[in-house]
Amino acid sequence: MFCLTRQTKDFLSCDKDPTAIHGSVAADTAAIKFENMAPGEWALLMIHDSNGNGKLDKRFGIPREGFGFSGNPVIRFGPPSADAVRFVLPSGTSEQRLKMRYIL
Repeated sequence: MFCLTRQTKDFLSCDKDPTAIHGSVAADTAAIKFENMAPGEWALLMIHDSNGNGKLDKRFGIPREGFGFSGNPVIRFGPPSADAVRFVLPSGTSEQRLKMRYIL
């Protein structure tokens, strides 16, 4: 699952942004192309929803499924800050690479 949002302060809650781009892709998808996006600040969250329940499963607050963020911030205790995942999308073509992380 992915969420691409302009409301970078609430990047963990895609449902709070009615203009967010969100959806699902197959786990083996290597790239997603978004077209006609407005320049500005964005944040991207990816979740490997391995059991298909529509959320990131956690146990004692620790993710049990894979996740990734734009900017590939260092993950310590809890989610990264909005500043760590925010990126500026310029006019024209741009690329973001996410590293999926698994804590088992």
